[in-house]
Amino acid sequence: MWIEWFLRCSTSMKKWPIKLVCNECKRHRYKLSLSSLLFINNRKIEQINSKKTNDNDYRWKHSQSKSHSQSTVFASSVIGALTAAATAFSWENDGVSDRELQEATSDDYLLNMTNGQIEDILISLGWEKLLRKDHLMLFRKYDDDLQVYSYKIFGTFNDISALVFFQVQLDLDYRMKWDDHALRLSVVETNENSQSDIVHWTQKFPFPFNHRDYLYVRRYCLDTSANFPPKIIIKCHSIDHPDVHSDKKCVRVNKYESSMIIQSKTKLDEKGMMFLLTYHEDAKASMPTSTYSYIAQSGIPSFVEKLHVAAKKLPKSKEYLSIDSLPQCRYFDDVSD
Repeated sequence: MWIEWFLRCSTSMKKWPIKLVCNECKRHRYKLSLSSLLFINNRKIEQINSKKTNDNDYRWKHSQSKSHSQSTVFASSVIGALTAAATAFSWENDGVSDRELQEATSDDYLLNMTNGQIEDILISLGWEKLLRKDHLMLFRKYDDDLQVYSYKIFGTFNDISALVFFQVQLDLDYRMKWDDHALRLSVVETNENSQSDIVHWTQKFPFPFNHRDYLYVRRYCLDTSANFPPKIIIKCHSIDHPDVHSDKKCVRVNKYESSMIIQSKTKLDEKGMMFLLTYHEDAKASMPTSTYSYIAQSGIPSFVEKLHVAAKKLPKSKEYLSIDSLPQCRYFDDVSD
């Protein structure tokens, strides 16, 4: 699957421990271990009312009567089921369009620059540098309209091909083996005409947070417009679908979007590749901004390396994608129309 990399919370209690004291219950301390590329984007903290989020607030939860809690859960479940049942999905209206795929390539020029040049350009455009290494860079920028942070993640590897890197993300069964944060991953529906899938993904979150689930449409294509080097474009955004109801045990992340460019250094099936992921989500989790910064700087390098190792260990039987099987990207003269 695309990297959906999301920087999320890990259930492991051994890596990068962060001791946090909950504002609502200062006697309880929790160690959080965070490693992934699917970031939890924090909204403005002052705008968050913790009693209105879907997370279990420890003190508030135990201060309510049992009957009130049960009735609230029941009402929420009924309303959620009715809303989901009434939701219609259309590939034409809700899928990833040709234009979205083209817009996802708008930053591909950055992949042909040095790390220093990339840093100078993004900082001039208002992006904040969180991490810079030889093979990995991370930037973020607050979006006032969406009220979440957007992230740009750059990476490069010389010992795997762009095609294998793409395959690792596309293969959901293999993802369940190497990503211990994924509880469930499944394809709900496929559209062969547009080479698109609807993916349902449940992600582990540590106590006291509920797990998160994502329902999104994913589409990819091969961009050979510049002849050399070729690129694979992956675009995803959150959707609703009548066949997937909300789970009262999870928090549905319904504000999520990502664009990924995977570019080969020579040929798609030869070693040497780089990628750029642009991503945002609202995981509805209240954490201090300083904690998110720590997650980014500590969790990303580990998760990227985990993905790298998974790509190197991809079973030969799994390498069934061929360049000829990838659909060609379709372009417009003017994406602003």
